[in-house]
Parts: sequence; C-alpha cells; structure tokens
Amino acid sequence: MIRYQLAMLWHSQRYLPPVLLYIGTVGVLYSDNAGPALPGFAVTCGALLIVAGWLTIALVDVEDAVQRTVTATHARSMYRMLFAVVLTVLACSVGLGALTVAGSEVSHGFGYSPSDLGIGLLAHIACAAFGIAVALPCSALVVPRIGYTVAAAAVLFGIALLAKWIPLAFPLLLALSADSASTALLIRSALVAAGVLVASTLLVTTWFVRRA
Repeated sequence: MIRYQLAMLWHSQRYLPPVLLYIGTVGVLYSDNAGPALPGFAVTCGALLIVAGWLTIALVDVEDAVQRTVTATHARSMYRMLFAVVLTVLACSVGLGALTVAGSEVSHGFGYSPSDLGIGLLAHIACAAFGIAVALPCSALVVPRIGYTVAAAAVLFGIALLAKWIPLAFPLLLALSADSASTALLIRSALVAAGVLVASTLLVTTWFVRRA
C-alpha cells in the first residue's frame, strides 16, 4: 500500500508545488549560513509542518470516492489504507528533513555538532507528524469542498504553529528559535506528535467509515 501511495503521489505531480517551495525556502535560508543550527531549524520545521499537511491533503484527494473505495477493498481495511497514506507522507517528510539537516551542515562548513543535527532531524519529523495530523481532518475524507479544505487547513496550521495554549509544535519551535531545545522537550514533543497523529488517523477513518 505504501508503494502504491508513493507511485500515485509521484504520477499525480501534486507534490511539486509544496516541495519546490520548501526547497526554495531552505536554499534561501542557508545561502549564507553563519549562525547556530537550531534557530534555522525552527524556520524549516515550521515550513515542513505545512508541507507535510499539504502533501497529505494532496495525496488523499488524488483518488475520487469510487477509486478510494476500490483501494480500500484491495487493502482489506480503510484503516490500513489511511495508515499507508500517513506513512507515505511521513517517509517523504523524513527525506526532506534529512535533506535540510544535511544542507545546513554543508553550508556551515561541517561545523555543527552531532547533537544539534540529531535534534534538528527529530524536530523535523515531529513537526511533520503534527502537520499530517492536522491535515487529515481537512482532507476530502471529512471536508468535501476544496475551498473549505483550504480555510480549515489554514486555521489548524495556524493553531499548530502559533497557539501557546495547545502544546503542539509551538513549544518546540520556540525552544529551537531560542537555541535552547532540550532532550526532554524533544522527547515530549515527539510523543505528543505520535499520539496526535495516531488519534487523528483513527478518528478520521472512523468518521469516514460511518459516514460511508
């Protein structure tokens, strides 16, 4: 199923706008990289959250209702199909995060510590998980019209990135921007991201199955 989702995303070419925008952001950010690692990662982590959500909505929307039903039948479970979507986007996001961390290291002249690079990679993965989690309820599985999808996604992305009262990506991004991300905060953020992602996947799948 993951192989199928990757092939479908590749042939649809819907990944091109978000990925190219992300690569452009990384290129501009690290064109003259003389600062510490973590503040730069705060910017790219926030960008990857949006890109991961965009890819999630794009991948879900590739199939119409009939094609989605056929795919779910072959997968023998709607849950299995949607978890394949989530893992596909997460794998793409891990690749983009690794590319970002490697690019920052090269542009800085291989001067960053392994701990900073490790924190950066895990932070990118956690933010990607947040992005996927908030995008699933905005996809065609729940919201049937693209205009409503865009509006809902904009609100939820804003909450995930900026809301202080909801501990999603904001505490991690704030710590990264202050160059003070601790291991405890990183682990806590990763656990929250995993929990929110699993909960979102299960709730959206349950909603779709009952509505269908």
